[in-house]
Amino acid sequence: MTRANPDWRHLAVRSEAGVTEVTLHSEGGPLRWNMAVGLELAECLGRLGEDLGTKAIILTGTGDSFCARLDVASFAGASWQSIWAMEQRLLNRMMELNTMVVAAINGPVAIHSDVPLLADFVLACPEAEISDRYHFEKNVVPGDGVQLVWGSLFGSSRAGYFLLTGARIAAQEAHKLGAVHELHSRDDLLPRARQLAAEIATKPAALLAYTKASLRLDERRHFRADLSHSLALQGLGVHAARSAAEQ
Repeated sequence: MTRANPDWRHLAVRSEAGVTEVTLHSEGGPLRWNMAVGLELAECLGRLGEDLGTKAIILTGTGDSFCARLDVASFAGASWQSIWAMEQRLLNRMMELNTMVVAAINGPVAIHSDVPLLADFVLACPEAEISDRYHFEKNVVPGDGVQLVWGSLFGSSRAGYFLLTGARIAAQEAHKLGAVHELHSRDDLLPRARQLAAEIATKPAALLAYTKASLRLDERRHFRADLSHSLALQGLGVHAARSAAEQ
């Protein structure tokens, strides 16, 4: 059984009967993304990937939001090298995880929507919406992986339009486009996620691991290299903006 790190401040983790439930939060309320969240979630996914007792993971948020706000100040003192390393570690671990993941999107997700959308089963409530309001809209290159995942799900042209306009994709539209697999009311969302995870946990661990690896072959082929390159482009954009501001 995976044990939660007592130093994690943004993850509530519980394990039972082969299912580990990870709830994202900020001080018990809706998550506000910051550097610590990325580090904690990457560490958690690494542990779960090595835990043969966990056959399914449920990933969800708190309250009426999955992750709709960004703590910009938390990145102020961080070097780009540390951000580059953290972002790669997080997304690569999510992509390479050989454990089945059920995402229960309980509300708007505007930051790192690529994380829940990389789940094997993506459930959402009608109030959920997917957007990216903290890259191009804020003069930042969308290179942290969101563009790769959206391009895979929506097609490169449509994904580019969404990212350039900051469009908010309603849960119903995301369902029609295939990014969300099931829609449920908020009250029914987590029970359905738990039902799915419990069913998955009845399967042999090796079957689950090899099946997931088989289903991810194409996505994994170039993801690591593309993510590193696109993060480098995002970093160049940040550097150019700072240089311009200093002139």
